[in-house]
Amino acid sequence: MKIDEILEKIFNTRTINKRITNESLNQNNEKLKKIYELLGEPCKNKKIIHIAGTNGKGSTATFLEGIFFAAGYSVAKFTSPHILQFNERILVDKEMIFDEDVVKYYEVVMDILEKNSLQINFFEITTFMALLYFKAKNPDFIFLETGLGGRYDATNVVNSAIAAITNVSFDHISLLGNSLEKIADRKAGIIKDGQLCIYAQNLAELENAVKKKTDNSVNVLKKYENLQVELDTQNYKTIIKILKSENLDESENIEDKKNKHNLEKIFKLPLFGKFQANNFLIAYEIAKIYSISDEVIQKGLDEISLAGRFEIFSKNPATILDVAHNDDSVRVLVENLNELFKNDEVIFILSILGTKDIANIFEKILEKNYKIFITSLKDVTYGLSANEIKKNLENANILTNNIIFEDNILDAYNQVKEMVLEKNSRYKAIVVCGSFYEIAKFKKLFLK
Repeated sequence: MKIDEILEKIFNTRTINKRITNESLNQNNEKLKKIYELLGEPCKNKKIIHIAGTNGKGSTATFLEGIFFAAGYSVAKFTSPHILQFNERILVDKEMIFDEDVVKYYEVVMDILEKNSLQINFFEITTFMALLYFKAKNPDFIFLETGLGGRYDATNVVNSAIAAITNVSFDHISLLGNSLEKIADRKAGIIKDGQLCIYAQNLAELENAVKKKTDNSVNVLKKYENLQVELDTQNYKTIIKILKSENLDESENIEDKKNKHNLEKIFKLPLFGKFQANNFLIAYEIAKIYSISDEVIQKGLDEISLAGRFEIFSKNPATILDVAHNDDSVRVLVENLNELFKNDEVIFILSILGTKDIANIFEKILEKNYKIFITSLKDVTYGLSANEIKKNLENANILTNNIIFEDNILDAYNQVKEMVLEKNSRYKAIVVCGSFYEIAKFKKLFLK
């Protein structure tokens, strides 16, 4: 099939153009702008919400997609990476791009590249394919997620209506910088011409980076500082309560003011985790800019499902899939697990790419008393075998005596399932995490 040939060609460009130096980054940036112009500047005048951040971009984009779709708008969403199918990256009105359109727009992009003797990588090609597809579909809103960083990201060729930044933490430090200040600067690079930026983190480095780019910004954690977040551990949902003081008449006396009750808005998120409140607040703030009612917001939330974000794959045995793959996302995954299980009740099945800070990620897991199985991602770009991860851990002076190294993820899962289902077992839950690729590999085992 032609689609299989095209996807193989796209995936073969994953490691092209490793951009490290400032000079090469700037050169590549100019090249991307040139390609965008040669393609006719697709989506130049569309309402684009551009989303950057270390973690939470996908959740934020999906909250926005659900809410605006429920409000009757035509919506497009570009996210990465995919879990099961390339087409997941490019959606219009919640429907994946058709295979024939993948072929069509890949050929359009490649034709421009070949005619101008230009070469770009996998994500950059995919970005231009998405923009061409969105131009043809003409949605009301486009929710565009950066791939890596922001300033030099392929998605940054567009002009956006609003810039959104979820948070900043350490990830991809070899590419983005080894300080929060450098990483924040790269994320804030999506802010154009003093435009509105909405972000969700009380971090000085991010606040300073945003202020350098615009005077028009909203930190939703400060705006909604009376927020209350509760977890529904029975239904794996997150309850958000937004408290807002009523406007007080200046003629009212102190006692009247004391007796005033706060207005309360309650939203139920279909994703489990207190950190999801931050991502929701960005979407909520943007929805309010476009006058979307609370009722419609909740309706949009009710229709959302998002693979790999504390996803309940099975209840017997309890199996949770999470794409946590860096220091910060592993921390919030552990916080979530603390709400549901004791440390010695959880077994992890995980693998991590060689580009990650393996030692830091494992320290967060090993400081708990979790049982751990390490599997292989050797068959994907930057993936490591179980034994290679073991060597990395030993080089970082991390004890591996209690970790089981099993390349085959299905064999690992079968062993773990047996341990959990065993009579009088102390184990109650299985957590598969460490990479989008690990989740994809696991899910494909159970596809009929």
